[in-house]
Amino acid sequence: MKRSYLVALLISTSLFGYTDSDMDGVEDAYDKCPQTLFSDLVDLNGCTIQSTQNSLHFDLIFAEEYSKINYASQEYSDTWTTSFEADIYLKNWIFQGFTSYYRSDLSDAMANGWNDTLINVLYRITPTEKLTLYPGIGIVLPTYKSSYSNEAVDYTALLNLQYEIDSTKYLFGGYSHTWVNDKDVAKATYQNTQMFQAGFGYQLTPKSTLSISYNQNDTIYQDIESVKSIHAGYMQNIGSHWSIGGDYGYGLSDSASDHSLIIGLKYHY
Repeated sequence: MKRSYLVALLISTSLFGYTDSDMDGVEDAYDKCPQTLFSDLVDLNGCTIQSTQNSLHFDLIFAEEYSKINYASQEYSDTWTTSFEADIYLKNWIFQGFTSYYRSDLSDAMANGWNDTLINVLYRITPTEKLTLYPGIGIVLPTYKSSYSNEAVDYTALLNLQYEIDSTKYLFGGYSHTWVNDKDVAKATYQNTQMFQAGFGYQLTPKSTLSISYNQNDTIYQDIESVKSIHAGYMQNIGSHWSIGGDYGYGLSDSASDHSLIIGLKYHY
């Protein structure tokens, strides 16, 4: 199922509101030494202890989502999706993997199963002190199975960005284009898809962040309108490595769930 790739792009910024501009494993809200080299070993304040070219950082994210639409069949139905994301940071490179499993109150074969699996590679660019860009490419592996012959490998180009307004406010956004290689069948006519997101983040306290965003995502089916929604996200740090977060979504189009909710747990090191 092709809906999964739009979630991975948003989960790190929209779901948790977690921001780490210099990729040193310390959230910007607590980072007293911003823009340290990615290869540096830092303390809990984000300041360099030792420089090493072999330093790695990673995130692990586990989340549970509820929506009122089964996006595989585009039918209205209570649907629960369990997702797992892993991100590895090596210098300015980011390697991302995302997979999820859905369960829906439908009586047919589309009631449960794996969504498609994403693998993305991004590169961090900082043209100014406040602006960070993340261009990248990815593939969508056909781990979702259906009778619609939509089991080809798809390819994605994407760009994420973050702009720091001041120490407590930032803008974020994202765009992706996916080349869908599935062949048309009698039941479905496919199309290439685009995803767009724009949002605003605000640090409420030293350990909590609130974000709001607008999301628009094409479906892979030509006869179904883009999924449009607005989201409000909250993130709370627990200790130096753990975060919990939530995201509420309100649908703006008939193709979107009227309401959706995501609850997630994140480990970052």
